[in-house]
Amino acid sequence: MPIPNSKAVAGYLPNFLLTRFKLGFTPCYIHRLPLDIFVDHIFVHLCIEDIMRLRRVNKAFFLLTHEPVIWKRILRRLNVPLPPIRPTFRYALEATDFEVEQLVSRAISLEDNWRNPRTEAKSSMLFSTHYNILDMKLLPGGKYLIASVKDEYRYFLMVYCLDHPKGPKALARLPTQMKAYHLQAKYIKYKGEQVIMIAYVRRSWAENGPTNLDANDYGYRTSIDPPHPMVHELLCVTVNLEMLEKLSNPDLTFDEPETTMLALADKEKGPFCQVAATVASFPIDHVSLYDRDEVPFVALVQRPGMIVFIDLTANLITTFYCGSHPEFAGKPFAIKAFRYLPDQADILVFLSIQLDVPATDDSPAVTQYLQIAEIFKEPELDGGIEVGYPFDVEILGNANINDVTVHVSDHPSLTTIPGQSHPQHSDPPPPPISVFMENEKSSSLAHYAIWPSRLEEPTHYLYYYDLEHVCFQTRHDCDPLYVSHVVPGSLRAIVYTARKDDRKDAVKLDSIRRYISPEFQKNEYPIPRHHHYSDVMGKKFRKMPTNTYGTVPLDSKGLQPYKTNGLAAIAWDEGVGRLCLAAANTPQIEVVDFAVVVHPDRRFDQWKRAQGYLTS
Repeated sequence: MPIPNSKAVAGYLPNFLLTRFKLGFTPCYIHRLPLDIFVDHIFVHLCIEDIMRLRRVNKAFFLLTHEPVIWKRILRRLNVPLPPIRPTFRYALEATDFEVEQLVSRAISLEDNWRNPRTEAKSSMLFSTHYNILDMKLLPGGKYLIASVKDEYRYFLMVYCLDHPKGPKALARLPTQMKAYHLQAKYIKYKGEQVIMIAYVRRSWAENGPTNLDANDYGYRTSIDPPHPMVHELLCVTVNLEMLEKLSNPDLTFDEPETTMLALADKEKGPFCQVAATVASFPIDHVSLYDRDEVPFVALVQRPGMIVFIDLTANLITTFYCGSHPEFAGKPFAIKAFRYLPDQADILVFLSIQLDVPATDDSPAVTQYLQIAEIFKEPELDGGIEVGYPFDVEILGNANINDVTVHVSDHPSLTTIPGQSHPQHSDPPPPPISVFMENEKSSSLAHYAIWPSRLEEPTHYLYYYDLEHVCFQTRHDCDPLYVSHVVPGSLRAIVYTARKDDRKDAVKLDSIRRYISPEFQKNEYPIPRHHHYSDVMGKKFRKMPTNTYGTVPLDSKGLQPYKTNGLAAIAWDEGVGRLCLAAANTPQIEVVDFAVVVHPDRRFDQWKRAQGYLTS
């Protein structure tokens, strides 16, 4: 990662601070040292705690310890999981200098808070959207939020900037004509440009559908039996990321005419661009966005055992049928979830296999479901039809488990990019893939972790995932009248409970809990867990708590809208510890942060104007 020349620190700091450090201005000899001595030779030996103590000494050290190069160096030495960094983040851009310290403070405070047996919300805020929220998706890093919304008659996709110093801002809006659901969003490279790729599903009545019923009124989170056939449509759109970066610049005044001109600068293209659309007569489930070798794809499940891959650049549709393992040949099955592993070109699929147990003298005939994980080789993505068979199989749970809902965490790219400017450790083992199984009948939630393996002869990536190191983590049983739902994460997840008989899309909330993975590993697993200690921190984190589930301490008044109206949408980013909640029929989004968020200090505004950084 390139470090800015610290000799330019004098150009970053205000004139009065430079005067404070000039020889003879003060009887304090430490203030007579050149600024470069502090930045290049003293601060490099201090831990974060020391720098924060120094910041409280006086105004001169307060401003000097905000010098971005100090925190950029700390990022390289920090031995804790770093929050994701959006691809357009620029270290040399003054407007985003404050985000460097945010990365450090968030990484440390989140890990420490999440290990606390009584994890607490560090901050919480409500902001008005003027729309009812239907679905939400946080982009990695927690800065941008994509929301599916509606007003009295119309439906839209909205893009919000949550980390703007002046509060959350709506940046862009796209009409969708119908309710958008199964929302997915990811930073991705499309035709050489960094964009936000958004995938969503909408549906309408097939030909000659009823005119007195609105297809948008039907829920999508539970199975329905509509009175007339429906048409299901998957759409993918891109959002111009460079335009969003300009619109979310903290130095930009939103009521200036220049802001409107910037948003409308390219009237023909705009911030949104539709790149793909496909129509099906069967429901579309388990939508997933990914890229391989900088080529974006969207994948989805149709019918019990069919996965469809769409090349968003070449607009090729490849159909892949999952063949049965010989041990389960002829048994009915259904795909419950899947993840494409782009670095190793494999497909991780989770199946529920139906087992019909015949009657005996002691028991009647029963139907059981076996939950298994399988890995398939990637098909030839050439627009054809292919049948594949698994080369790696692992049984999860036992044959007595009932039909479940499976949630799988997203996993990071394992590719090492030469010359990448973003901070990264030299050889970090990636986090596990977490698999959560919601069993509604038994009111239980089971968690498995798929730990990575290391390549003996690394190529462009060092680690890969197989089913050799699958390890059971925990099982949580709640009240028999309730069921647990999970918003997954590799090591940190959010679990909320609702009544089992609540079949609405916006279930009435009972409680919200934080979940921390105990990180159990098999004895022969060769890669140890991180101890999360570094000399730059100056301290160790708390030990892993014994209570993996802990109630999120939101006040009863704050939870009341979700208990009364129901939880319309929820989004979670485990990298920064940000949780977004929206109650049904209320035009507000609540943003809860479990990490300390450092915002730009307004005391910088006066001298930034003097340096020419601000225009107003």
